[in-house]
Amino acid sequence: MKYEPLGFIENGVTYHICADKKTVTITAKQGEVEIKYTGDTFKDTIAEAKRLINNQLHSKM
Repeated sequence: MKYEPLGFIENGVTYHICADKKTVTITAKQGEVEIKYTGDTFKDTIAEAKRLINNQLHSKM
């Protein structure tokens, strides 16, 4: 079975979501800043990826 990745753009950050039965992986990218985070649930993984990318972007300013 092939899994299609999901994605969305929010505040200029592109998020790609890949999930299987046990894990969710989010890749967030804006410009040259990119993070990859893996977690157990969609809600918690997306929230943590957003927090991490925002921290990275603010530290680059």
